[in-house]
Amino acid sequence: MTIDRSFTARRAAADPAVLRAPGAEGDALRRALIARSTIAVIEPGYPTKRFLYERAAELDAVLVLVGGHESEWARTLVDEGIASRFLDADLSGDPDSGADAVLAALGLDGRAIDGVVTFWEDAVPATARVAAALGLAGATPAAADGARSKLRTLEASRAAGLPTPRFMRLESSERLQEAASYIGFPAVIKPVFGAEALGVLRVDDFESLEAGYSRVAELVTPELNAIFLQGCDLLLEEYLDGIEFDVDMVFSGGACVFSAISENWPTHEPYFVETGMHSPSAHPPERLAAMTDLCVRTALALGFRDSILHAEAKDTSRGPRLLELNARLGGGSIPDTHRHVTGVDLVEQQLLVALGLPAAPTGEPVPVVGVVTVYVHASRSGILEHDGFLDHLAADPTVIVPVVPVAPGERVTAAEDGFPTVIAEFTVVGANVDDARERARAIAEELDVPYAG
Repeated sequence: MTIDRSFTARRAAADPAVLRAPGAEGDALRRALIARSTIAVIEPGYPTKRFLYERAAELDAVLVLVGGHESEWARTLVDEGIASRFLDADLSGDPDSGADAVLAALGLDGRAIDGVVTFWEDAVPATARVAAALGLAGATPAAADGARSKLRTLEASRAAGLPTPRFMRLESSERLQEAASYIGFPAVIKPVFGAEALGVLRVDDFESLEAGYSRVAELVTPELNAIFLQGCDLLLEEYLDGIEFDVDMVFSGGACVFSAISENWPTHEPYFVETGMHSPSAHPPERLAAMTDLCVRTALALGFRDSILHAEAKDTSRGPRLLELNARLGGGSIPDTHRHVTGVDLVEQQLLVALGLPAAPTGEPVPVVGVVTVYVHASRSGILEHDGFLDHLAADPTVIVPVVPVAPGERVTAAEDGFPTVIAEFTVVGANVDDARERARAIAEELDVPYAG
């Protein structure tokens, strides 16, 4: 007799009570179901995301990578046995055509896919459409589209009666006066479909609004960044005071079953490019709880039920306010930060959600360590000579995820000349935040960044 060892058969044979239960027995069953399941990764993204796929391989998931030229490097993951296949698909267009390209690449093999996932912001809407077309778990296309658009997120927040910053869409420069009268100053210009604070600029009066609008409109083009193929619209939004936080959430069955917070460091305004973050935060617990509650309610208003979400919010003088909600796992060091501080592996939780399995993470009752991430900005504009200036950190057991996202020979920009370039980031684990911060400060001071010329 042939035994059906497919994911569907193994899921059907699992004890439902154990499958939903937190704790060691439930974790073991859920991990056993991840093992040998086939998961399509839509647009693997940059090489800096490699550690995500290594972790998925450690969990014995069978990865099918589907992507275009941005993910060409990921073919090496197949050679190394981390992934099973790489399929070519052009996702550079609108989400519908991107989803069609993925489905065509999968072909009949799509019926053998147990889950789909993306860790790449640009591919979130297309991935939701692929999941829907294959009848698999994941965010609905409407929810994914709502999160991808900062305008739709704001509209959903306002419609749900949640505290929402004043905002206005800027279809053209002709609306600047109207927007300024409604929003007031200071205010923030931001792209509707942006990421990584690209094109986000504080303006303090009408003169700087006019200049800033022209400057950002020139920057927000598909030619400069493919993410703007989804739209080049701009917003003017009320400036929010206070401390910014990242709120990472696991939704399962329509409920937030886990959340974790990182406190962001002040940015160098008028730009909002990240400078650093730490976890855990010493901010008042009741204020953190209120901010998390706002993020959860916004996610529900957008229609999320089973998803890993990454929100950015501020605790302002008037209470919590959402900045944006991303329908994906937080980027960079976020997964490692929460794994060290809380004991919860968000990559594992992402795979569970993609497979339609219950997520029931059990975090540590108190933070285990302190974690600090530093984003190194270009100190002067020019050309980066080589990318090996963090190599000496590889042997340091306190340092995780040292990354140089800029390629040798690439031009970088200092804040005095425009939107600053993040040329490196590194994350330090310490006994507590103060310990990690002190070590991070020492590393930053000793860095020798090789500018050419």
